[in-house]
Amino acid sequence: MRRGLRFSAMLGALAALCACGGAGPAGTMAWPMYQNGTTHNAIVASSLPGVSWSRDLHAKINGGLAYDGVRLFAVDFDRKLTALDPQTGRILWQSGGDDVLMSTPIVAENLVFVGSGTNAVMWDRPSGTVWGRPAGNHWYAFDAASGRLKWSLPEAGEAMPSAAYDSGRLIFATGDDVATAVLASSAAPLWKTAIPGVPMMSSAMVANGMVFLLATGGKSLNGNPDRGHTLALRAADGKVVWSAPYGVSDCTPAIAQGLVFVSGEFDGPVGPLEAYGRNDVSALDENTGALRWRYVSSPGFYSAVGSNERAITGTYDGGTLYQPIEATSQMIAFRASDGTIRWQMHTMGPVKMSPLVYRGKLYFGDTAGMFYVLDAATGTPLAAYPYGKPFTTSPPLVVGGTLFVADTDTIHAIPLSKL
Repeated sequence: MRRGLRFSAMLGALAALCACGGAGPAGTMAWPMYQNGTTHNAIVASSLPGVSWSRDLHAKINGGLAYDGVRLFAVDFDRKLTALDPQTGRILWQSGGDDVLMSTPIVAENLVFVGSGTNAVMWDRPSGTVWGRPAGNHWYAFDAASGRLKWSLPEAGEAMPSAAYDSGRLIFATGDDVATAVLASSAAPLWKTAIPGVPMMSSAMVANGMVFLLATGGKSLNGNPDRGHTLALRAADGKVVWSAPYGVSDCTPAIAQGLVFVSGEFDGPVGPLEAYGRNDVSALDENTGALRWRYVSSPGFYSAVGSNERAITGTYDGGTLYQPIEATSQMIAFRASDGTIRWQMHTMGPVKMSPLVYRGKLYFGDTAGMFYVLDAATGTPLAAYPYGKPFTTSPPLVVGGTLFVADTDTIHAIPLSKL
């Protein structure tokens, strides 16, 4: 406890030294989970006009962006949480963590919550695997206006997966194979549940009183080993309601129409063909985990450009699931109810971000550095813009008349009128 208090004090001092502006106004909205909701289509109605700027944070940005009505938030591999003025790109403040920050910032109660971690196995035994580092990692709560540390919570495993905020609770999973809920205002413990496997980058999603996440590398609840599985827990007490052997922990579930959509990957054998495999997409019943439909891709090759993720979450809008397929470098639009393919399009490189749908257009970038604008109904390309760096796993969001997106280490504000 003393060590944790000293660590909190050190981070608070760092935040104060890094602050680049005044306290500023409180936020006007929450950002409770990855891409602001279970469909992952992050659209915010706002009077913000179409603005144009770019801000290089000089470190890789793999976490999603977040917005609280006043500030835009981003995390990076240089252990920084940054708050920016969305109109100008000016840095308002920066605060630090103890390790790489790659979880989407979660905003609620005028606090910003982020977790630290790295992609490293601490130990692997027949009883289970723990991802993290011997020194442990942390969850942090920073004041949204000033960047000052409110609290920090040490974790035995990595804290890379994004949390979710629900009814005063912060809910997250960590690399020591547990899901946890704490009081968001103080980090006071509420519940902790053992889960079968490591969550890696799978953000927690909350819908209808349930928490949904994915884990890989453990055993399903019936004791059978499997590569990955989707879990549904009660948000109130953490009780596991169902587990289904679909999806892998690189993927965050998307939820709509009473279905949970997840993606998985099937690698080739360890050795020369390890980067050769297939992706699948599964739709599960939200209440029971029963499989409703499943798609399996043709074989192809995975890429480590931008990030190591091999299965990325899709985006739901208007009855359609827009799903990146990494192994074959495709974007596929599925009819969400039954998995019928509406259209499919090949991209220059694998897409490792959730796309965004706005006013009939689909927006996303790939790891070849190309940013696409497609007709969402037909998949017809409307525009393609080459950038100098790969687009990784940080997806776009729209605020008012501006689209915000990160390519590797730079955040771009792009007027929608120019796309």
